Amino acid sequence: MIVDFFHTRYTGIYMSHADTSFFFTRISNLYRLYAKALDARLEPYNVRPGYIEILNKLWLQDTITQKQLHAQLSIEQATLSNTLKRMERDGLIQRKRSHTDRRSALLLLTDTAKDLQKTVHAAVTDLQSVVNQGLSINDRRYFAKILHQMTTHLESDVENPCLVLFDEILEK
Repeated sequence: MIVDFFHTRYTGIYMSHADTSFFFTRISNLYRLYAKALDARLEPYNVRPGYIEILNKLWLQDTITQKQLHAQLSIEQATLSNTLKRMERDGLIQRKRSHTDRRSALLLLTDTAKDLQKTVHAAVTDLQSVVNQGLSINDRRYFAKILHQMTTHLESDVENPCLVLFDEILEK
């Protein structure tokens, strides 16, 4: 009742708890299936889906510090650090001490990682064609627009969360 009142009164749209749970479940399921399908395509090459965003940045700009890489990504520092350790273990990156600043290490792609660029891009392109199957260009553009809008709204909410006290709403 309170949630229904809140959604109707303050958002201008009615969306029940079941609707929002269903939406979250569908998005989560899409992400899990996409990651699983991508993992199946890349597993023979020892590349995990979580490596791709990092690899893309390093393919564009090899030999950078972890701090510089972190500034270019939307990944938590701890997650980045753990992922880089796994990538190093898997032979995709190596660390080398900086000649100018002995306290920092440079991240470098291995020859193996450099050679995998076309393979990874082909796997992503192949999976994208599966995902887009039966969708028109307008469907894909509209979906991308909606995802962008929702992402923007969530980024704004994370920066400035709005705390709504339901007992205060009901008193008015």
